[in-house]
Amino acid sequence: MSAAAALARLVVVLLGVWVGVLGSLVHRTTFEVVGADLPGGLVLSLATVALVAVACGRVVRVGAAWFGLGWTLVLLLQQLQPSGSYLVAADVIGWTWMIGGLGVCAAAVLLAPRLER
Repeated sequence: MSAAAALARLVVVLLGVWVGVLGSLVHRTTFEVVGADLPGGLVLSLATVALVAVACGRVVRVGAAWFGLGWTLVLLLQQLQPSGSYLVAADVIGWTWMIGGLGVCAAAVLLAPRLER
């Protein structure tokens, strides 16, 4: 593997870490529409994960998987804290962020070869 390919993969992993941190900060944001609170931060965070994972898959070979690795590391490190995570709560929104984001990353990895055709 060349140094440029290794650097590109490292950048994609770090991008996954960055999107994971930002999504963990934003996913609980709600917007009030006609008196109802809608989980706009969750939708925005999951859409960002999807778009960036697909873009990474197009730029770097197996880039969506490297992105997913970085994204998953953020959530795993949050959960391994002795006091638990302060950013992602163990409720419906928190679990949707974790499981939904992981599913989006997996879908990007599986669909990447088909998107290139």
